[in-house]
Amino acid sequence: MKILLSAFAFAPNVGSEPGVGWRWAAELGKHHEVTVVTDMTRRVLVEADGVQVPPNVRVVYFRPAWLRAMPLNSATAPLLYTLWQFGLLGFARRLQREQGFDLAIHCTYGVFRHPSFLGYLGIPFVFGPVGGGEDAPLTLKRSIHGREKIKELLRSLLNKAALFDPFLWAAYAKATLILTKTEDTRQALPWPFRRRAIVYPEIGIDAPAGIQPASRQQGEPFRVLFAGRLLGWKGAHLAIRAVAQAAAQGVPVEFTLLGKGPFEPELRKLAAETGVQDSIRWVSQMPQQELFELYRTMHCFLFPSLHDSSGNVVLEAQANGLPVICLDVGGPVTLVTHETAIVVSAALERVREKMTWEIRAYGVLALVDRTLGRA
Repeated sequence: MKILLSAFAFAPNVGSEPGVGWRWAAELGKHHEVTVVTDMTRRVLVEADGVQVPPNVRVVYFRPAWLRAMPLNSATAPLLYTLWQFGLLGFARRLQREQGFDLAIHCTYGVFRHPSFLGYLGIPFVFGPVGGGEDAPLTLKRSIHGREKIKELLRSLLNKAALFDPFLWAAYAKATLILTKTEDTRQALPWPFRRRAIVYPEIGIDAPAGIQPASRQQGEPFRVLFAGRLLGWKGAHLAIRAVAQAAAQGVPVEFTLLGKGPFEPELRKLAAETGVQDSIRWVSQMPQQELFELYRTMHCFLFPSLHDSSGNVVLEAQANGLPVICLDVGGPVTLVTHETAIVVSAALERVREKMTWEIRAYGVLALVDRTLGRA
C-alpha cells in the first residue's frame, strides 16, 4: 500500500508531536511505502548527521511560497500551521498524480480545531488521531496565574468557536475515518461527526525488558519527578503544592522539575512562597535517553496536567518502571489504570501488551478496512 502521511511536526529522537509523526512513519514503513509531507523547518532535524530515515519512508518538505518568511515558534505555530494546511492540498494533489497513493493520513499537529483537506484527494482519508477538546474543571484552572490563565481562557473560546468553522466541517465531512485521542475530544467535535468518530490514542512506547523499579529504602528521601513544558495547564504548580504539603507533614522529598517554558517565573515564585525551593532540582532540558535513565532512579512520576490529549511521558514513566500520579482529566488517565498507576509490574505489562508503537500505527489500518467494509 502507498500511504501519504501529513506530519507538519516530524523529527527523530524526540518526544511530543514531532516524535509521534516520526514513529508513525517508521512503523507504517515496515510493510508499506510511506511518503511523509512535513514543514520545511524539519529538514535540518531529519537530515542531521547520524540520522537515518526509516526504510520505505520518503520525506518531502513543503511550505507555501507566501509563508516562507514566517518563522516557526510557539507564538506563530497555530497560525502558521493553519495556513500551511490551506496550501497543502494543491501540493498533495501533485504528489497524488505522481505517486498514486492508496491512503492519506493526517497525523500532526493533532488538534481537532485545525482542518486538513486531504479528504479531497479522492482516496480514503484518516483524520487523526486529534485531541485538544480536553478541559479541566474551573476550580483547577483558577489555580493558574498570569498570562497562562489568559491563554487558557482563549483556548476555551477557540474550542467553542471551532464548532462553527465551515472549513472544519468540510474537512470532517470528507474523512473516511475520524480518530480522537480522548472521549473529551470526540464530544468536542461538531455534532454531526461525533457518532462516527472513534477514540484512539496516537502514542506508543518501546517498553524495555528487564526493568527493575526503584524501591525506596528506609530513611531515603522520596524522589519525585515532573517532566513537561512549563506552561500553566501542565500543572507543575500543583506538583509543587503537593510536594510542599508532603514536606509539611514530615515527608522528606527530593523533587526534580524537568522542563522549560513561560510559566517558570511563576513556579519559582510559588516554590519560594511554599518554602520548598531548596527541595527542588530545576532542570531545563535533557536528552531523551538520559530521561529514560532518570525515570529508573525515581520513586514517583507526578504529572497533574489539566488537559493533555496524550502524555508521552506517562507511558515512558510506566515503561521504565515508575508509578504515575495524574489527574482524572484528559489523556494521561486513559493511559493508566488503578493498577498501572500503583503496581509497577502491572504497569509494565499493560504498556508492553497494549501500547506499543506497532499496535498504534497498524490498528488504524484495521479500522480503515472495517470502515470501508473490507473486513
